[in-house]
Amino acid sequence: MRLLFLIASLLLAAITVAQTQKASGVADFISIDTPVFVLEHVRVIDGTGTPAKEDQAVVIANGKIQFIGPEESAQIPPGAQRMGRSGYTVIPGLVGMHDHLYYTDSYSLQVVDGKVGEPGLFIAEIPYTAPRLYLAAGVTTMRTTGSLETYTDLKVKSRIEANLMPGPSIDATAPYLEGAPTRFAQMHELTGPDDAKRMVDYWAAEGMTSYKAYMNITREELGVAIRQAHAHKLKLTGHLCSVTWPEAVALGIDDLEHGPVFLPTPNSSRTRSRTCAQQVVAEAAGPNRT
Repeated sequence: MRLLFLIASLLLAAITVAQTQKASGVADFISIDTPVFVLEHVRVIDGTGTPAKEDQAVVIANGKIQFIGPEESAQIPPGAQRMGRSGYTVIPGLVGMHDHLYYTDSYSLQVVDGKVGEPGLFIAEIPYTAPRLYLAAGVTTMRTTGSLETYTDLKVKSRIEANLMPGPSIDATAPYLEGAPTRFAQMHELTGPDDAKRMVDYWAAEGMTSYKAYMNITREELGVAIRQAHAHKLKLTGHLCSVTWPEAVALGIDDLEHGPVFLPTPNSSRTRSRTCAQQVVAEAAGPNRT
């Protein structure tokens, strides 16, 4: 089924940019640049769980949805551009809860003599294509959930907000809070709880709005990071391996993304170490899964 992705805030930004900044390249993503228009004979899925509604009209004026309802009862504003879209489905913009502005390179291409060469696995940032691809797929808001090129992420966020480039609204997550050792060249290795606090404070000041703990963080570092993030009224999620999920929950973590679920047992430390190494290899070899 053909989908027409639609959300009021996106339309408002799109209309403004289409009228004032066509040269920026944003206008390439705008198919409608008239202030008042109606989508006729569409199916509407409103995202509330109610059944889809057939043969609906959606009236938009100056970037805001004015009416959604049966075609026969629609009040069309004078001068509105009328567009028949039978066979299309109108849905709210999608919210990506775990997205990245990078793409995981092939692990095998970075192996030297059976090992990842120094300084470690390098992941390519894709600041031009990623925001455009997310938007083209209907994602109008996204959380980056871990950053490798943090200032690039912040610049992308600011350029989108200034209508200088197309892309979703971004909740920018700070650099991974990772312990030692890490196989990733772009990740800072925490040196202890004080370092974890410093990182949380610094990136809160730089404008990051969430945090992500990673596989080798210690329990003490994680506890301090969670408390400090909450002191800034921000949240911290985790892709954990060295800390079990029950332990992280007890420390007050806000969310858990993925990773093995360990119960604290006498042998859990050895099991965790082996499985963490397996995770790194699997993620590095696969597309964008960290």
